[in-house]
Amino acid sequence: MNSPKAFIKIGGIPIIERQAAALLGGGLKGGGGSAGATEAGAVFDELLVITKDPAPYEAMGFKALPDDPEFIGLKGPLVGVYTGLKAARNEFIFAVACDMPFISGRLARRLAELRGGHDAVVPVIDEYQEPLFAVYSKTTLSHAGEALRGGRLGLHRLFNDLDVLYVSEEELRACDPELLSFVNVNTPEELNIAEHLARRRQKGR
Repeated sequence: MNSPKAFIKIGGIPIIERQAAALLGGGLKGGGGSAGATEAGAVFDELLVITKDPAPYEAMGFKALPDDPEFIGLKGPLVGVYTGLKAARNEFIFAVACDMPFISGRLARRLAELRGGHDAVVPVIDEYQEPLFAVYSKTTLSHAGEALRGGRLGLHRLFNDLDVLYVSEEELRACDPELLSFVNVNTPEELNIAEHLARRRQKGR
């Protein structure tokens, strides 16, 4: 995409700002009026951005952290999840990828409500696990650290060592009927689709 995906604007608003509005509540900074409103339902009181370059996020007012020093140089989302878990002041985190512009605060809250005594709460769509729209407990830290030290960087493989509650598509749709939370932007074609969705959502309000 030739630029950090979190800063890509969808409907004139950076993805990172859309995500913050959904997870923390309140309106979208750049939205204005009803187009900038967000659904009620988010429950999170802390937002951490895990990134190789914190400065641009800090300039936007976000708390941003680099990857944990022990694992700097390793690639993959497991490093980010580990860093976020280690830094978070709460016992659970909700982890989301930086390229998902339409995440639902209502669905995020529902997944958080299901955490119980589980190590993780993970959506499943078409038999595919969605580890980057999921809840993780600090109980996963030791497993994640061990996996990273052993060169096992995949989040999916980590689930074999955890008590995971998998959430079905039917239950996901009860909060997010079109599953727009799982739309991501990795290519110019997907960016065009996201822009179309943003216009449709704005007109539908």
